[in-house]
Amino acid sequence: MSESHEELQCNAAGWVMTARMRRVAIASLIGLGSVALTVAIAVCAVSFHIERTASAHLHEDLASLPRRDVGLVLGTSRFSTDGLNEFYTARIEAAAALYHDGKVEHIIVSGSNPSRYYNEPVVMKRDLVELGVPEACITEDRGGLRTLDSVVRADKVMGQKSFTVVSQRFHAARAVYIGRHFGLDVTAFCAKDPVSLSHYGAYLREYGARFKAILDLTVLDTQPTYLGKPIEIQLQQHRDQVLRAD
Repeated sequence: MSESHEELQCNAAGWVMTARMRRVAIASLIGLGSVALTVAIAVCAVSFHIERTASAHLHEDLASLPRRDVGLVLGTSRFSTDGLNEFYTARIEAAAALYHDGKVEHIIVSGSNPSRYYNEPVVMKRDLVELGVPEACITEDRGGLRTLDSVVRADKVMGQKSFTVVSQRFHAARAVYIGRHFGLDVTAFCAKDPVSLSHYGAYLREYGARFKAILDLTVLDTQPTYLGKPIEIQLQQHRDQVLRAD
């Protein structure tokens, strides 16, 4: 009888312990869920704020786009796992259209160049020249490691207070927001979005990128990785070179 009683006590203690562990586990899950929900709401709210703030400066057709002296093409890889990167080709085609329509006179191609085997500005410049943009009307920015760097360097290094960003709408909105945060007159021409479903990961990542942008601007005071010596864009000289070439 004593052994049976001890067994009952052990079973009861085990049941109590299990019940406590369940309550702790449930409370932990509820807590984690609440944190995740709060973060998700914050990320979505930030994304909506950036989109609403920038929307008046995003243009999807050339007719409504105001003229600027300079365009800024935000870099990305020319290739993806599926072959040619649709984001890239659409940006290059949009930038060439800007130039040929007279909406800009000069184009900054901004991107990263971590090695001699990967150089976004060099590739972008080459492809723009193939689309009929004069080489003299293109300036490489090899310090555009991220969107903030590209936008701030257009001002601090290239001396441009007013310019047109070229990228897809979801990305251009963040670039415009960053530029206007720094008091720059930035507008954007939105390149076409890819049709392939494989690119939807980029749209999801943009939520995190926008949240990080707000932290960079309002909390961390993030600055470009590189600034370096000023690069002067001499528009009149480039105009003369183009006229002589014609």
